Amino acid sequence: MAKRHSDQLGNLESLFLRLEELVLANSGEDEFEEIFKLLVAKLWDERCGKPPRFRSWGETFSQLSELLREANKGWPGVLVATVPSLTPEHLSVCVGVLARHRISDNDLEVLDGFFEFLVSKSAKGSKGQFFTPRYVVELCVRMLRPGVDETVLDPACGSAGFLIHALKHVRRGGALPTEGEFRKYCETKIWGFDLDARALRVGRALMVLAGGGSANLIRLNSLLRPDSVDLFASVENGDPTSLTIEDVCRSRLRRHKGFDVLLTNPPFAGEVREKHLLNSYDFGRSQGRIERDVLFLERCVQLLRPKGRMAIVLPHNKYAANAFAELRKWLFGKTRVLGVVGLGRHTFLPHTHQKASILFVQKLEKESHSKDDYDIFFAISERDGKNSKGQPVMRTDGSEDDVWDRVDHDFAEIVSAFHRFCDDNGVKLGD
Repeated sequence: MAKRHSDQLGNLESLFLRLEELVLANSGEDEFEEIFKLLVAKLWDERCGKPPRFRSWGETFSQLSELLREANKGWPGVLVATVPSLTPEHLSVCVGVLARHRISDNDLEVLDGFFEFLVSKSAKGSKGQFFTPRYVVELCVRMLRPGVDETVLDPACGSAGFLIHALKHVRRGGALPTEGEFRKYCETKIWGFDLDARALRVGRALMVLAGGGSANLIRLNSLLRPDSVDLFASVENGDPTSLTIEDVCRSRLRRHKGFDVLLTNPPFAGEVREKHLLNSYDFGRSQGRIERDVLFLERCVQLLRPKGRMAIVLPHNKYAANAFAELRKWLFGKTRVLGVVGLGRHTFLPHTHQKASILFVQKLEKESHSKDDYDIFFAISERDGKNSKGQPVMRTDGSEDDVWDRVDHDFAEIVSAFHRFCDDNGVKLGD
């Protein structure tokens, strides 16, 4: 018999598992959508409700619908539907469980983890897309140190983990003391694109909770380039569009010459076969098909400004396999390779056993065909923060701060060593 999860006051993990059970029971509805509606309504009520209206007594259905309509107006782009699909009786039971808890005062990582669980169940893994553990995201941000005056991009942003951690990094530095300055920073400096509409909505919700509004999280196919738009007629879900990142930049960014910092974990799996799209890439021309992450690497380099910095998670074969020797040669002609950090084999469990490393580069001002030697930073993580079942391994010192401090990893030493390397080699970072 399946274990029934308890609902412990103050324990959001147990609450979310209990909610999932309740929504699935006797409903037949999409569990993600219905739980997402409940959470958005609850968050809106906690932020704006005086007196609270998220309760299981009274006109629960009409009250929840009203909260969803208000949230949809105040947080555009987060919701698809503003009417619950659960029956009033079923809805009252679910609301009763959630109403006992306060969720907006908790760390975003708890909500983020739950959304990760739900979205991954709805086929992220089958597309080769895996949520990056947030301490790995934090490693990338701390190593590249985005500055307050720099634009930050994730062209495969999903639930916006890299962008939210970039916001936290800038805010920790104290350069944005007022809410107005922080919001202006989010509106002008933070940019995320993704084709997955559901993950993107999660990203918008988390960005709102982080204080950045909905920022610039836009649904499009990041691999589309201006010279492939006219011929590439449709995207994966059948929704025709020809919008490119360049189109967005022309309309919203003045004198845009590329992004300053790019942080991303693009989809590992899958091949691109569309001929018109392939022909717009150096590594796609004359190819019948090519791995998606190869095109993402080329696209990311192209989106950087000269001297812009990038951290990108790539599978191990891109660094070592003979089949990708030309890709590595191309990369050295376009960028200065700053470093490579090898991640542990448990990092992306339980989603995949895929071994990956993080590549750190700085785009050259001019393409180089010389073979100048220079030092490259290499590190291998020996404590990846997870066990063989993909469960986080926690520190034994009882740290209660954030996920960076709670999880047992060796990334702090890697960050310090990388910064010393940059100082010794004249590499300037953002802050």
